[in-house]
Amino acid sequence: MGYRQFCVIYFLRRKLMKHSKTKFSILSIVSLFTIIFFTGCGSSSSVTTSSVKKAKTSDYLGEGVVLAAFYAEDGGFSETRYYPAEIVTPASDNTKGEYLVRSLVGDFDVATGEERWTKNVITESHPAQKDELEAGMKVLYTRKSLDEDLATARWNRGIISSVDELCKGIVNIDHVWHLDRPDEGDRKYDIPIEAIRVIDEAN
Repeated sequence: MGYRQFCVIYFLRRKLMKHSKTKFSILSIVSLFTIIFFTGCGSSSSVTTSSVKKAKTSDYLGEGVVLAAFYAEDGGFSETRYYPAEIVTPASDNTKGEYLVRSLVGDFDVATGEERWTKNVITESHPAQKDELEAGMKVLYTRKSLDEDLATARWNRGIISSVDELCKGIVNIDHVWHLDRPDEGDRKYDIPIEAIRVIDEAN
């Protein structure tokens, strides 16, 4: 029982004690339980809403971390690989619209701490939610195992081609070279929702 419910019961009990036992009617009992029920529901609702909001705003990428193109930047649409990075120098007129970024993750192609000038930076993105995904969306995806830390994942762009398996937590994504025509290098992947990010702002 919560503090609010306790106060309600205490108040009504004091009121009822001032009357004779014969006046302790069924209506009083019904009123008491009605008040307790609705005050309890109010508390439960606020907790649920708060929990959902917290879940949607959580992100494994740290604050200020962007996704920058370090590999195959001049390749096909989906071939460009994005790495978690920090901005060393923001884009401006003086830099001709380019960012100086430093990679926070390394692999065979890019070293941790490597710096590069690029215009191809995704400054804002978030982990995908099931209810916002639909066919035709351009998203980021990774094929990194979900058993590993996604904060160190590298990302590619793709286009959602089917959400038929969305109820199973899976989305079909097209890995394409060109946006305006098919290519023999195009392929499809079934990607779990947890391995998808929605692009909010890019350059």
